[in-house]
Amino acid sequence: MNGWIIYNGALGIQKIDKLVQRVCEEAAKMGINLEMVANNELIPEITPDGNFELKTLRRLREPMFIIFWDKDVLLARYLEMLGYRLFNRSEAIEACDNKALMHLKLNGLRVPKTIIGPFAFFSQSLTDKYFEKIIEELGEEVILKESCGSFGMQVYRLKGIKEIRDKISVIKNRHFIVQEVIKTSLGKDIRVNIIGDEIVGAMQRSNSTDFRANITLGGKGELVALSEEQREIALKAHKMLGLDFSGVDLLIGESCEPIICEVNSNVNFLSFEDLSGINFSNRILRYIMEKIK
Repeated sequence: MNGWIIYNGALGIQKIDKLVQRVCEEAAKMGINLEMVANNELIPEITPDGNFELKTLRRLREPMFIIFWDKDVLLARYLEMLGYRLFNRSEAIEACDNKALMHLKLNGLRVPKTIIGPFAFFSQSLTDKYFEKIIEELGEEVILKESCGSFGMQVYRLKGIKEIRDKISVIKNRHFIVQEVIKTSLGKDIRVNIIGDEIVGAMQRSNSTDFRANITLGGKGELVALSEEQREIALKAHKMLGLDFSGVDLLIGESCEPIICEVNSNVNFLSFEDLSGINFSNRILRYIMEKIK
C-alpha cells in the first residue's frame, strides 16, 4: 500500500522533519510505503481547458491516501479535487490555521472573550475610540494573536492602548484577534491529543518563564487525567472542525472550567509520545487504514 505524507519544504524546522520521518518509519513496520513529499515538489497545474494535471519534481508512486502535515490549504484542496483522501481534510486545516475562522466555527463552545480585528489592505488605520473599546471590553491587559501562526509565535501579551497600537502598527495588514487574559492559565494549558472519536491522552504544559505554555518555548509537559467536562469540550471542538486527528489546547478558568485556547490540525505529538510511551504514529496509521478500507 502506498501513501504520501506532505510537509512544508520551505519551513526547515528540525522537529517537523523528525515527526514526519517518525511516521514514515512506523508505516514501514506496518508494511506501508509512505513517501515523504515536500509541498514544493508538487506542481498543481490547471490546463487551458480547465482540467487538473498534477506534475512532480521527482517520480512518486500513486498514493491511496495522503497525510497532509502542512498548512498549504490550496494544494490540499487541489489534491482533494483530484479525488485523493487527505488526513486531515483541507477545510479542517484551513479552520485550524486561521484563529479568527476557528473561533467562528466553534460557535457555542467556551472560549476567551474575543474581538476579531478588521481586514486591512496595507496597514491598519484604527482610531483611539477603537482601542478604548478593546480595553473596555477585554481589560487593560490583553492577548493579541495574529490569525495565522504556529508554535506559540505571533502571540503577544500587551498592556494598555500604546502597546496594543504599537503592535498592530508592526503587524501591518496581517489579520489578528484580541482576547481577554485568562490569568489562572498564564504559562499553563492542557494539550488533548485526539484521533477519530478517541482521546488518546493529555498532558499539562507549564512554562515558568513565559505566558505561553508551548514546549517549543521552554514549557514542560506532564501527563494528566482529564475531567469529564474537559473531555467533552475537547471532543466537541475536534468534531466541529471536522478533524481526523488533532491537538486541542485547553486553558484553565478561575473555577477550573475548561476554556478552548485553540485547535491544532498538525499536532506535534513527539513530546506526548516521549512522556506517555503511546505510539501516536501507529494509532494515526491504524485509523487511516480503517478509513480507506
